[in-house]
Amino acid sequence: MSTPNSPTGPPSRRRRIAGERKGTRPTPGVTAGDEPTPPAVGTAPAADRRDHATPPPTPPPPADEPGPDAPGPRARAVPTVVLAALAVAAVVLVAFAASGFGLDGVGVQSWQSVDEQSEVESAERAAPSAAERAAAAILSYSHESLETDRDTAARFMTEDYREEYLDTFGLVLENAPEVKAVVKAEVKASGVVHADDDRVNVLLFVNQTTTSTANQGEPQLALNRVMLTMEEEDGTWLVDDITSY
Repeated sequence: MSTPNSPTGPPSRRRRIAGERKGTRPTPGVTAGDEPTPPAVGTAPAADRRDHATPPPTPPPPADEPGPDAPGPRARAVPTVVLAALAVAAVVLVAFAASGFGLDGVGVQSWQSVDEQSEVESAERAAPSAAERAAAAILSYSHESLETDRDTAARFMTEDYREEYLDTFGLVLENAPEVKAVVKAEVKASGVVHADDDRVNVLLFVNQTTTSTANQGEPQLALNRVMLTMEEEDGTWLVDDITSY
């Protein structure tokens, strides 16, 4: 049995506020038109964005104030080009020192070498012609002019070798007149074997033609090779030794 103060009928429907969609209820404390805008997909709430926001960039230090990592005035790196130039300069100095171009005597050793080489080349040019003239005189003689031939040959010799030659020529003085020997020497070629500035070994190819009664007056040809050691004395090249092959 119902009472007048407790109606049993269905509850009355609430009226929609203007602009409210059907089936939704307004959020308590929020009026129409003030509905919050849902956040975009993939974005954090405003509070989270403030927590993870990128800090503002640190302003650069003033131009006159170096940074904490900036090198000091004495800690600056030397450019690679400068290091390479210093290395090349060091190599050049070592090469100059090794070749004799020192600061105290620039080019002394080099000029000495050039001067010595020039003297050797001069000896190589002068000694062979002197050896050819000497060989032609020393290796030739006639039984009719032995003493003259001997003295002529001795003028092409050093004092030491002259004594040795005179002792040997004594055998010629004893035997040449008996067989009426005549020996003529002709130098066909010559060449330098070894040369210093004042001593040169010259090899000569000499044809010796001998005529005597020992071979019935018929010329006998001998192809000889002789080595003449030439020594310079006061600008003149003289024979200091003779070796036959």
